[in-house]
Amino acid sequence: MQSESCFRCEPRHSFGAGLRNPPILPTRLTRTCSEQDYSDRNGLPLKGFLDIREISYGEFREISDLNPRFRSGSKKVRIVLDVHSPQLEPDGVDLPAVFGRLRHLLPSLEKHQCGEHLFSDLKSGRKAPSGERLEQLTDIAHIMEHVIIDLQSKITGVTVCSGITCGYKEPENRFDLFVECEDKKVGVFSALFAADLLDRLLSKRSISKRYYALVDLAGYLYAKAGWGQAVSAEALASKVGSEFGWRRSFVLPLLGMLGEFGFVNLGDSLAG
Repeated sequence: MQSESCFRCEPRHSFGAGLRNPPILPTRLTRTCSEQDYSDRNGLPLKGFLDIREISYGEFREISDLNPRFRSGSKKVRIVLDVHSPQLEPDGVDLPAVFGRLRHLLPSLEKHQCGEHLFSDLKSGRKAPSGERLEQLTDIAHIMEHVIIDLQSKITGVTVCSGITCGYKEPENRFDLFVECEDKKVGVFSALFAADLLDRLLSKRSISKRYYALVDLAGYLYAKAGWGQAVSAEALASKVGSEFGWRRSFVLPLLGMLGEFGFVNLGDSLAG
């Protein structure tokens, strides 16, 4: 991954990221967003530590110069994110500990390059100084950018992907995250999945095994020809169960989640 400081419409600062040669796997997502509009709250995560205000998709040429590793003409997913102050510890959240759990879940994060040295600081156990709320909020937003990139690589197999995190002057807990994205469904899904995953880690909630399965399933479906077309939930559950050795009762809820997020177009109801 790659990253550097820069500026964008009312931002305090920005950090870019990139990914090279990640492994292939999958992720979850939401209904397709239009070229510039995904501002309705339907399907977006409920307010927690991370609150996605809006998701949109396009070239966003005005930010192309902020990260020199952006490919010319590349489409991007833009996430408007509010990060709320974690109050679980006296000095805020233990980000190095959170990052340690995240690396266990997504070991391919080790392949990322970050010009801001975010990962090396977190791996060394360095915390933001006590009272440095803004720095901690920025680190959380920046981590989410990397998670989105990593998830996209797992779904699509993309080997090079760059992004950037831009902080607003007002409100100071708001950020614009831009990540290169070849498929808007994958980009939206990766953003929503990343927000939910990080929110669980920040609040010290458990991570279900279903998370791993959902990512694997999304990658499997993405690789199939015609994956965006309407399919029978029952037929797909049987096929997936046979491929993965999963029970139908385990597969159907996963397909329901992917259907709700618009990743698959299920042609019938999901009977229990």
